[in-house]
Amino acid sequence: MLGKLFKHEVKATGRTFLPMYGALLILTIFTKMALTIGAPDFFTDDIATGPVAEVILGITFTLYVIVITALCVMTFVVIIQRFYKNLFTDEGYLMFSLPVKTWELILSKLLVGLMWSVVCCLMLVISIFILSFGSFSMMEVVQDINMAYTDFNTQFGMSLNIILFELFLCMLVSAISSILLIYASISIGQLFNQHRVLASFGAYIVITIVLQIIVSIILVAVPLLANLDILFSGIDGIKAAQWFINGTTLINLALCVMFYFCTQYIMEKHLNLE
Repeated sequence: MLGKLFKHEVKATGRTFLPMYGALLILTIFTKMALTIGAPDFFTDDIATGPVAEVILGITFTLYVIVITALCVMTFVVIIQRFYKNLFTDEGYLMFSLPVKTWELILSKLLVGLMWSVVCCLMLVISIFILSFGSFSMMEVVQDINMAYTDFNTQFGMSLNIILFELFLCMLVSAISSILLIYASISIGQLFNQHRVLASFGAYIVITIVLQIIVSIILVAVPLLANLDILFSGIDGIKAAQWFINGTTLINLALCVMFYFCTQYIMEKHLNLE
């Protein structure tokens, strides 16, 4: 049943995201063409040779920035809207009448939200790559990457892949924690009979502030993190960076568990549909 919920959620959200991804790719191509035509004049005082190209470049680049901003905002908004509307409004009566468990409802929303967040990041990387294409050769990129791996291994005696994997894992767990924080805040907000959206927003702010206070206390209490100079001192700096990255991962993992069980408990024990 989890698979069916996931497919349904992907179809429902895909109607919003796929056209935006298509618009981003089209605008990226047009912006690249405008840069190719108008960039030489755009960065000089000689505007007589291509004023039209500069106008086109300005328009396309403005639209490009707008679409990127809209895509990032919409990813965040859809994650919120799909969870709240499907589970805590009138649609919730249908969702909770299905022969599915609460954890399947939460997990399906989480997986789809995480998927679109990752796709959004990938689309931005692809878009930037298209814009920068031609200013470098793939051979140069491959050579620079190989050189970076070799230099890192020589200087620190370890593979760069280890650091990259730990950093990727940290970012992934952080993204999951951020989404589950939204879910927990919405769940807390629906405990109120009135002003639920405002209560959810308030819960999000309060939880964030409390977490910031706790992190600040930890940073002051742990000498290694308080003395940031060690981060720039050879192999000790790499070890400190690993401790910081992995520590952040573990903290976010603990927060994931806390936010998830908070959301599940409220949905199972204190469900209050509109």
